[in-house]
Amino acid sequence: MEKTESPLKKYRRQPKLYLNIPSNGKWYNEKILAENTYTNLAVFSMTASDEILFKTPDALINGDATAKNISSCIPAILDPWSIKTLDLDAILIAIRMSSYGETMNVSAKCKKCSADNQYEVELQKYLDYFSSKEFEDKVYYENFVVHIEPLSYKKWTEIQKQQTAYQRALNLTVSTITEEDEKEKFIQDVIDKINVLVARAILDQVVAVEVDEQVETNRKEIDDFLEQAEVGLFHELKKVIEKNTLEWRIPPEEIKCNECDHEDTVRISLDTSDFFVQG
Repeated sequence: MEKTESPLKKYRRQPKLYLNIPSNGKWYNEKILAENTYTNLAVFSMTASDEILFKTPDALINGDATAKNISSCIPAILDPWSIKTLDLDAILIAIRMSSYGETMNVSAKCKKCSADNQYEVELQKYLDYFSSKEFEDKVYYENFVVHIEPLSYKKWTEIQKQQTAYQRALNLTVSTITEEDEKEKFIQDVIDKINVLVARAILDQVVAVEVDEQVETNRKEIDDFLEQAEVGLFHELKKVIEKNTLEWRIPPEEIKCNECDHEDTVRISLDTSDFFVQG
């Protein structure tokens, strides 16, 4: 008996929308993006297995849930761990839109009358917002030009895990220390580690240093130079990176309380514990 094609094939997932990533593929190659393209990336809805991943604590903490869902929903992204954080919000919003629709319900308590309010936000405008932004990728200081690029999702996840571990240690251990001097020493030690981590996150965005018509790209040479450079260079670098961070955040939503008409703003969260829940 001749085998016929399954009637279910035509009902398999189809792209729900097409995404132009904000970075315009600037830092990617064919190992990260199929055919090294950055326009019209097909975005599919999540599967039931994808959604379950976002409810698995370990997968959330180590970033696996997000990485696997990106691979599942946007097949053109071959290496989600190498995606730059600059593109990550747009990618997650596109997956959310493909899975649950173009709007999202947001809860907010009124700061004036404490009423609980529900608001519906349009997600497409955030994609439009990101497409209008430009990443400042050069820092000028005296005769130096420092070239920077956003962290990869892999590097960002590692930093977040370390920071969470330090915060957890602070919260769990401090209450068990009875000696005040010992407690202060422990707190300061953890704070110092967090500060080093924050500084590392800034320095790791440097990919090249240009001076005297030459460009240094060797990672060790760059690290050695930055560790010994005067503090003014670090401050200028930090200023530009913080500016980029603020520019590339999801913009706040203007809201009005349904009970007392108090006007305020709310910023939607891409925390995967609630962002990838229908509603």
